[in-house]
Amino acid sequence: MIKLAILLNSGVGDILVNAGIVAKVVLAILTVLSIVSWSIAIDKIRSLRRSARQTDKFLRLLPADFSIFEAARYGRQSKESRLPYLLIEASTAVEKQLASIKDATKVKPAEIADVAKGAMERKAADFMGTMEKNLIFLATTASVSPFLGLFGTVWGVMNSFLSMGQMGSASLAVVGSGVAEALITTVFGLGAAIPALVAYNYLVNSIRREGSLMENFISRVTDNIQKEIARELDSAEVSV
Repeated sequence: MIKLAILLNSGVGDILVNAGIVAKVVLAILTVLSIVSWSIAIDKIRSLRRSARQTDKFLRLLPADFSIFEAARYGRQSKESRLPYLLIEASTAVEKQLASIKDATKVKPAEIADVAKGAMERKAADFMGTMEKNLIFLATTASVSPFLGLFGTVWGVMNSFLSMGQMGSASLAVVGSGVAEALITTVFGLGAAIPALVAYNYLVNSIRREGSLMENFISRVTDNIQKEIARELDSAEVSV
């Protein structure tokens, strides 16, 4: 409350209080855009960082020659990471595929690996969609806010010229309030756009890295599945 009182008693506070209805509407829209953008950015950055830490932990714990049939066990301590869910998705697809094959001689490791790969890719696409959700709002805020600020600026300057015409004077007392109103909307527009643009670029790059990580993991799991099933088939033939 004290800070608000100081702001209202300052020059900036006077400008905000005495601004015209158009400027106040523009400032209100920019404030809402800024608040929502910050909320989205903070939430997503925290989520991606938690996921990155859990992913590192998961990859350290995952053996190089892991078994696809023990997928659930590997992901128990890395629930924030997306990779364990891809692994479980692959395990489920492999088990269903093997269950549908009655004749063991018809088991083809490459085909089963392709089925698992498709399941993982669909899951990864779902994850990408979730991570990219609301990024359009940040992009829109970064693009629209400067123009809203510019609109407020033009409106304030226009009012200043109208005041000059009505008063027949170009003194600072006549045009000062309109120019100040114009400048404050510009500041608010940039204040909303710049953080939104920085957050958008950061999140897009982070999500791309996450996508590349999932692609590499899918390739690794696919290779492991094909090799593991081939080994199981060879073992079965030898035992027979």
